[in-house]
Amino acid sequence: MPRIKEFDPELARERAMGLFWERGYEAASLRDLLSAMGISRQSLYNTFGDKRRLFLSVLDLYAEQVGRLIDDSIGSDSASIDELHGFMQYYWAQVVHDHGACMMAIAALELGLRDDEVSAKVQAYLFGLETAFTRVLRNAKQLGELRDDADPVALARYLTNCLMGLSVLGRGARTTSRAAVRQLITTTLSILDG
Repeated sequence: MPRIKEFDPELARERAMGLFWERGYEAASLRDLLSAMGISRQSLYNTFGDKRRLFLSVLDLYAEQVGRLIDDSIGSDSASIDELHGFMQYYWAQVVHDHGACMMAIAALELGLRDDEVSAKVQAYLFGLETAFTRVLRNAKQLGELRDDADPVALARYLTNCLMGLSVLGRGARTTSRAAVRQLITTTLSILDG
């Protein structure tokens, strides 16, 4: 008869995400992960495979959570520049400022060049951001909020890049004030001014 899990795998994965987010992949020791997750080594292996597979699973969880944030803030068909500005502010406050960086940016910087699966997850995440931004910017253009010659796809790539840059800033300069970040976001979004 199979053993019944004595822990909640989703809660354990959430706790692992917190540790990976704080320390990155390499600095999160297996011992620290097991302690944070409240599980045994065997439970980790039976449920998640190994540390790397757990990390990949955590990246999926992170992408799902940000996907819900995107859907909630800029996912409507009527979303435009105001909602995009709000999303950028919220993303900074909730994801970057509170956690030091976007988890995908951390993964990209730490493992992106040497782990194809991590790189693929980062690329999929960035594509999702870019796609959401493109949808909003196309809508904004139809509403007359962008210049006639504005290219929503190019602007979406630019905003995705800026968001990742803000994330790296958050990791390297945690003392950056919210007012300074608001100013950076306003300056970034000023490219959209019609």
